[in-house]
Amino acid sequence: MSTGNETLLAHAALDGELDAAGMLDFENRLAANASLAADYGRLKTLREVMRRELVKPVAPPTLRQRIAAMAAPSTSVRPARAPRQALAASAILAAGLGSASTWLALRPAIEDTNLAGTLVADHKRGLLSGQPPDVASSDRHTVKPWFATRFALAPKVVDLGPQGFRLAGGRIDIIAGAPAPVLVYRHKEHFISLTALPVESSLPPRAFVIDGYSVQVWRDGGTEYWAISDIDPAELANFRQLFDAAAKPGPDKSG
Repeated sequence: MSTGNETLLAHAALDGELDAAGMLDFENRLAANASLAADYGRLKTLREVMRRELVKPVAPPTLRQRIAAMAAPSTSVRPARAPRQALAASAILAAGLGSASTWLALRPAIEDTNLAGTLVADHKRGLLSGQPPDVASSDRHTVKPWFATRFALAPKVVDLGPQGFRLAGGRIDIIAGAPAPVLVYRHKEHFISLTALPVESSLPPRAFVIDGYSVQVWRDGGTEYWAISDIDPAELANFRQLFDAAAKPGPDKSG
């Protein structure tokens, strides 16, 4: 059996509470300690069973439609005093948008205006903080559940380590006043921020450079991906192609 301290580390790793250095140290401990690795595997299995069996309640479509209708702007002139129904709708909408788990369910597509500059600034802040991901792990089965507890629809998480793009973890950025999931990958000594945003239309992939940072933008279904890094544009384009291919439906590909 593993020691008490190692058991605490295992729980902290599962909950995404270790920083990047702590997670790397823990992964080294797993490789050197078969007993700890077995305990960690049992904990992961237990958590996955609980997540599968304990189904989270989801608001029915009719309720979401009613909230959206109540919050929709009206073309008629509003009276000086807001009716109770409008006040109630505002309270419900504020509570909903305050929760990251409702973001993809209620939020409309984001306009491109200044979006590139915002995402590049968020990428820079992650680098300057010394901890680009909020949850640090190279295990997609750790990162994806971390997002699943915070969003109604977790982003696709794929393993590109064999291709040279190692998963480093994930974080949450605030884009246009709402939370957005960001996957963090590492390529050699460089980090890649991959932000997933909701969209309603389909456009061809595009690439550009802003403030010295390479940007790749593409869409997959109702999600638009923004990949940002200071690596060479050709390398980031390769990352986009690898991620897009690995995220396609298939046996145990998107985790």
